[in-house]
Amino acid sequence: MRKLPRDRMTARQRIECTLRGEIPDRVPIFDLMHHIPLIEYVTGEKLTLENGSRLLCKTIGERLDITRGISPPVEEKIIRNDDGFVYKQEWWTTWLIERPFNDVKGLLAYIPRAIEELYNRQFGDMFTFAGKGNVWGKSSRTPRDQFLELQEKVGENTVIFPNESPVGLDTAHIRARMDLLAYAYVENPQLVSDWLEALNWAEIQRVHETADASLSPVALVYSDIAYTDQLLFSPEFLRREFFPRVKKLVDAWHEHDIKVIYHSDGNLWLVLDDFRQCGIEGINPLEPLAKMYAGDIRKTYPEWILMGGIDVSQLLPFGSEAAVRAAVRKTIDEAGANGRYWLGSSTEIHPGAKLENVLAMWDEVERYGYYEDRTPRKGATR
Repeated sequence: MRKLPRDRMTARQRIECTLRGEIPDRVPIFDLMHHIPLIEYVTGEKLTLENGSRLLCKTIGERLDITRGISPPVEEKIIRNDDGFVYKQEWWTTWLIERPFNDVKGLLAYIPRAIEELYNRQFGDMFTFAGKGNVWGKSSRTPRDQFLELQEKVGENTVIFPNESPVGLDTAHIRARMDLLAYAYVENPQLVSDWLEALNWAEIQRVHETADASLSPVALVYSDIAYTDQLLFSPEFLRREFFPRVKKLVDAWHEHDIKVIYHSDGNLWLVLDDFRQCGIEGINPLEPLAKMYAGDIRKTYPEWILMGGIDVSQLLPFGSEAAVRAAVRKTIDEAGANGRYWLGSSTEIHPGAKLENVLAMWDEVERYGYYEDRTPRKGATR
């Protein structure tokens, strides 16, 4: 990241400082970048499919202390896998558009094949809703080599999550289709549970194969389990089939001295204590429209790193620059106590966000985000 005039730390020092529970020089800036006009503004170049990766990395290196999910835009295309799943890919987004089954009977027949594939995984295999990928790719480069190559493109002064780590529930309900998964669980709960266990096991193996704290001190464990108003699954189901697997995955990262931020969109209030019991160090993305106000969460979970918090559903697309700046100051005051806040959007900087509002959000950190200006800082009430 470009060094701001008053910076006394590098981005890596700033992030590691917050992970230790100490106060850094200023609030770190985090985000996921999916915004072509912003990339072109920062780099001064016209983005194309050919230069998209270079310009995206340059923008991240110029403007962010920490990021995740670095993926350049890609051409629109349909991908048909041998297993019968079909995907549509366009710019930054991939959708699952066809499955090799369309009813519960077909799903129950598919799950044993999926479980067998998971337990027959090879070194580096990673399973997501888009199927099996491999961190080694088609080259002989190790995961460490690939990470270092990406880090070189971004620059040394931005911390990268090596990759995002799925618990498995996301993968299952997207590949199955939510309604079919629910009916399948009623009909054969043990088989569905075995699938979730296999997905979780496979990811834990990948963690042990690739985790390296010298590359990045933090990992992002994820599964979206909620929407704006409530959970997608009952708390009872989650406590039976989900949280024990979250804990096993968190423990795997901890074995390698890597801290864990948990990611899920939506309103998580009913199960935040369950996440605490899993041993996470922080949570993301803190959607204000889902009543996940960073200041409110800070009061109950003072030890957590809170990551995100600036509304990108309404405020950044439609609000005024003055409103954005006010939200940044308020969130820093309420969530930034003791240095455990990484400021960013409440999901990602998507194409609908106003360029001037994103720039105002970052600029306000430079104006207001230095801890030495307000020491000691006390959390305000919302």
